Amino acid sequence: MKSVSEKSTEKDRPLRDLIYFPVVYNVVGLITVGMLYAVSPEHFVAPEILNAALYSGVVVTHWSLFYVIARRLRKEGIKELIFPKRKFRWLPSILAFVSLNVLFTAYMILAIAYGRIPPWGKPNLPQLVFYIVLNPITAGFAEELIWRGYFIEKLLAMGKTEWKAIIYSSVSFAFIHGFIIPDKLAVTFLFGLIAGAYYVRERNLPALMVSHVVVDVIAFGLSMFRPI
Repeated sequence: MKSVSEKSTEKDRPLRDLIYFPVVYNVVGLITVGMLYAVSPEHFVAPEILNAALYSGVVVTHWSLFYVIARRLRKEGIKELIFPKRKFRWLPSILAFVSLNVLFTAYMILAIAYGRIPPWGKPNLPQLVFYIVLNPITAGFAEELIWRGYFIEKLLAMGKTEWKAIIYSSVSFAFIHGFIIPDKLAVTFLFGLIAGAYYVRERNLPALMVSHVVVDVIAFGLSMFRPI
């Protein structure tokens, strides 16, 4: 039988993890960057090497945190979290899809135009598979399951209002994308608000996962091929 303190710890765990998960992402990123610059000749790291190391760390971290969440949900069942809880409606889903893609595509175009994103170099086939396939699928699946499905559901179960649940998860979601680029923080926070509002209203995680995958495919495509 669990003690009162153990039950309280389990209840408060989602609030703590809203902070812990972004910390894990950023610590992994800082360690990766620090090691690269420490061992590189003249402490210079080519953008393509830096990107590969950072996004490899992101993929590993995504699936590691997914494993943590999956273990916690082993009694409730992760399928119940992923499967839509309400009847699918086309109009809200299309609006969410368009809104998320317009928001992030516009940001990426502006970021590239103003030199916020350095050149990636000419991609080869393994890089295309890694950035255009593996990373978008990983982020779309893991981030939506964790920050929309898991966190929002847990916050609502704790008695938080819908908007508090959306805002808390959106702040945490923004900070997993790094804390040193204010404009990206703002855009990912808005992304989280839109995705969170859709989830609370529609309870349809697969639609958000698909939208997120497309967002990332476009974002990586723009970064790698730089049409402007």
